[in-house]
Amino acid sequence: MSIGIAAPQSLALGQLGAQFIQSTDGAQTGTWGRILCVSACAFTTLTSSTFVVQSGTLSDFTMGTGLEIQGYFTAITLASGSVIAYTC
Repeated sequence: MSIGIAAPQSLALGQLGAQFIQSTDGAQTGTWGRILCVSACAFTTLTSSTFVVQSGTLSDFTMGTGLEIQGYFTAITLASGSVIAYTC
C-alpha cells in the first residue's frame, strides 16, 4: 500500500498507525491524515499541502479536547497540549 492512498476506513480506525505528540520542542514531521486533540492544544504551525489559501501552513490556532482536523499533514509544531496524529 502506498502512502497517502489508504482506504478511508483504515485511516479512521488508526489501522495504519499513529503517533502521540506532546513535545513543544520544534516541528514533528511525518505523513498524517487526521489529527485528534487529546488535550486542548495550541499549534504554532500545522503544515499541509492541502492548505491552498495560506501557502501550506496554519499558524497560531487552537483546538479543544476531542476535536480533530483531517487532510494531508507533514509537520506539526505544538505550543501546548497533546495530539494523536494518524498515519496515512
